[in-house]
Amino acid sequence: MQKRYLEFINNFGNKILSINENYSNLVFLCVGTNRIIGDAIGPIIGDNLKCIENNFMKVYGTTQNTLNFSNAQEIIKKIYNEYKSPFLITIDAALGNKKEVGNIFIGNGFIKLGNALEKNICFYSDITIKCVVGNYLLNKNQNIEELRNADFGNVITMSKIVSNGIINVLKNFNIYV
Repeated sequence: MQKRYLEFINNFGNKILSINENYSNLVFLCVGTNRIIGDAIGPIIGDNLKCIENNFMKVYGTTQNTLNFSNAQEIIKKIYNEYKSPFLITIDAALGNKKEVGNIFIGNGFIKLGNALEKNICFYSDITIKCVVGNYLLNKNQNIEELRNADFGNVITMSKIVSNGIINVLKNFNIYV
C-alpha cells in the first residue's frame, strides 16, 4: 500500500500544480452509489474529504448524499451556477482489465459516467481519478455483477490512498487551511 500511496501523491501533486488563480473554487465530485460495493468508492472518499470542506473547497457525493448517474447533470449544473470558475476533480470507480484491478489512474479531460453500464453523461473535469475496482466484461449485467462483487478490502484500501493522498497534497501545497 505504501508504494501505491506514494505513487498517488506524486501523480496527484503533479496534476494539482495546474491550479491557478483563475479558479474560484476547488470542487470534488465523488461519484457513485452506496448500494453497490465497487461503486461506493467515490462516496466513501467523499465522506473522508468532507473534513477539509470550506468556503474554497466543496465536496459533492458522500454515502449519505450520493452523486450518481441520476442526479449528476443537475449537480454539475448547480456547481456552474454557484461558482464562477470551478476547478473540478472527479473521483469514480472504474472497470478495467484483470491486471489493472487495484490501480488508480489520474488524468484530465472529459469523463463519462455510467460507461460500464452502457449509460453516458459526459463532462469536462480538470482532474479525473479512476479507481479500478473490477474487471470490465462484455455487457452491462456482467459489469453490474462485477461492481457488486468487488473486493471490499480493495475498495477501502484505494479509498484511503486517494483520501489521505489528496489531503496531504493539498496541505503540502498550502491549498487549504
